[in-house]
Formats: sequence, C-alpha cells, structure tokens
Amino acid sequence: MLKREDFTDARGALEGVTQPTSLQYSGTFSRYSRHSVWVKPENLQKVGAFKIRGAYNRLRKMSVSERQCGVITASSGNHAAAVTWAASRFHTRCLVVMPEDAPESKLRAVRGYGAEIVLHGRYSDERKKRAREMAQEMKMTYIDSTDNEDIMAGHGTCVLEIIEELPDVDVIVAPIGGGGLMSGVAAATKLERPETTVIGVEPYGSCAMYLSVKAGEPVYTEIDTIADGLRTPKPGDLPFSYVSRYVDAFHQVSEDQITDAMLLVLERMKLLVEPSGAVSLAGVLDGAVPGEGKRVAVILTGGNVDGKLLRDLVQRGLTRDWGPEMRP
Repeated sequence: MLKREDFTDARGALEGVTQPTSLQYSGTFSRYSRHSVWVKPENLQKVGAFKIRGAYNRLRKMSVSERQCGVITASSGNHAAAVTWAASRFHTRCLVVMPEDAPESKLRAVRGYGAEIVLHGRYSDERKKRAREMAQEMKMTYIDSTDNEDIMAGHGTCVLEIIEELPDVDVIVAPIGGGGLMSGVAAATKLERPETTVIGVEPYGSCAMYLSVKAGEPVYTEIDTIADGLRTPKPGDLPFSYVSRYVDAFHQVSEDQITDAMLLVLERMKLLVEPSGAVSLAGVLDGAVPGEGKRVAVILTGGNVDGKLLRDLVQRGLTRDWGPEMRP
C-alpha cells in the first residue's frame, strides 16, 4: 500500500514539471451548495488535465532499459496525452490505443505530442486488452491509466497542494472512472489529514466503482455517458481496493447535471471544463456534501472539450433559466 513518503517523493519530482493550479473560491457555488467551495482547476494543468502528474511519475520510476524499449498505453485522450508528453521528456517512443469515437480535439493533441495512435473499441477494457497484447508483441512497457501505484501517487500530489492552501479542508470531492485519480486522492487525504471526508462522484451512466463497492468485488456495468474519460465498465482490482478502503461516500449525477455544471463553471469562473472534469462539481451542486458550512475542495480534472460539444453547450446556455439562486 502507498505510504505518505510516496506522495511527498512524487511531489518533489513534479516540481517544475506541473503547472501551479491554485485553489479558486466560488461565491456562486458556495451560495448554491450552502458550503464554502473552492475548485482545484486541473483543467489548467499541462496537457489540460491532472493526468500529467501520474504519467510523469510512472515514467520517471521506470528503468532506463524499459524506457529505451518504449511505452504503450490505452486512453480516451487525457492519459494518452500525458503519457506521450512525459515520454517525450525521457526521449521514449510512445504508442497509444484510443477509442474509435475519441473527440478529434483529443486525437489532434495526442498526435501533437508525438504519439503513434491505434483506434480500437469504445470502452476502457477493450482498449486495455488490445494495448496489453501489443505491448507483449512489441516488447514495450504497458502503462495502465489506473492500476498502478506510481500513477496513483502522482495523482495524489494534488491533495498535498490542496491541504497546503486550505489546511482545514473538511471535504475533498473528485470524480471516479477507473479509480486511478480517486485512489491517489483518497489515500493521500487519509494519510495527510484523516479527518477530511472524501467523496467520489460518478455519472449514473458509468458508476461501476459504486456498484463494485456495494457488491464487495469489482463488477461489470453498462456504460452510457457523455463523460468519455469515466467510461469504465469494471474497475481494476488495485483501484477497487484503495477506493473501498479510503473513500467515505459516493454520489451519482445525470447527464444534464454534468452539462449544466460545465456551463456554470464556464459562465461564473471562466473555466472551460470537459464532461469528465465537471462531474465532481455537478455532484456538489446536487447535494453530494451533506449539511452546510463545510470547507469543500472540488477537483476539476480536465479541460479538453471537443468543438462540437462546446458549440452545443453554448446553445444550451442561451435557453437555460437557472433561477434566482444561481444569479449573481
């Protein structure tokens, strides 16, 4: 299991690599949720997502011989971009298996960082299976997006930053897909400040982790959500073990709530956040944090939005009536 020093070591290694993403307070979201709400804008991170934290930490922990053979990964986009970017820092060849319906914006970004792309399937288990097969065939190292403690430790460094800025934080809220982020976030939180509550938010259309924890073991579930980065039919054994141990509560949100959160954070905080990145905020706005008056940190995980989706989002905003409680 991860220890406190794994997170502090990763944070030291990431100095000068990651962008600073200082907490931003939101009066609007605080008023609406009846809590004091700060957002951690990881959408402003290098490659537009938190994924750079885990990817760089994983690459730097590999041996020189492993890096010389190249790396391969499977991703809907953000992890792909992060691994490719990190691989370029170590002059390592990178091959990525991406979904057949990956947004063109993410494909362009990953190609721009220098990856070789193979399109295969729609869901994470399909992509991972193909990537593992190719890694074996080509003698490359497979880098999983979730099922690796170096990845988790890198992701958990964002919690150390949150606690440094907001030492008395009561609640940390993050989205759950495959569980790589949440494993690191939850473990780092409980090791650094055990009294802080950790809440995981998932779409109703992709809540495999909640159903797995409820069942007591990883289980498959049907997937149907706009949040492409969270489309995980079944969590891995390692993320499941961490989430089961450290996450205090789960909350699910609808597709409309996700897009509403995207639009609200764009209008009120001038932050462009993708569907997967807005899920945690959607949960807070839907009452995921019980009571009132708590100090809440919400992780906005990514900002790589497809142009067509952004156009549809703007059109939605032109006709949406938020009601008096959400007006300035």
